[in-house]
Amino acid sequence: MLVRLHVVIDKEDEDIEKRVKDKLSLLCAKFSYSPSREQPSLNGCLEWYATAELSDQEINDLLDVLNNDWDGDHYDCDAYGFNTKMFDENVYYLQFQTI
Repeated sequence: MLVRLHVVIDKEDEDIEKRVKDKLSLLCAKFSYSPSREQPSLNGCLEWYATAELSDQEINDLLDVLNNDWDGDHYDCDAYGFNTKMFDENVYYLQFQTI
């Protein structure tokens, strides 16, 4: 199943972006990444997308380690870092979708 993960980090910092992408790659080596850009509605934040072809079991395993409290259904959900536990302290927002 093709999945897309929208990632927003809380700082415009290439070192933080690299660290977060490296962590994501350790969690899911299948991810490929779009170029990052300034998040238009959040001052000082960066965003990018990660996509991969994953099985149902890989999706379950990944969602369990990315965040502890997703909102929405299993294949279209999101989470904010200010009120949940993210896989990295600089991740502000995640949206996970199957496409």
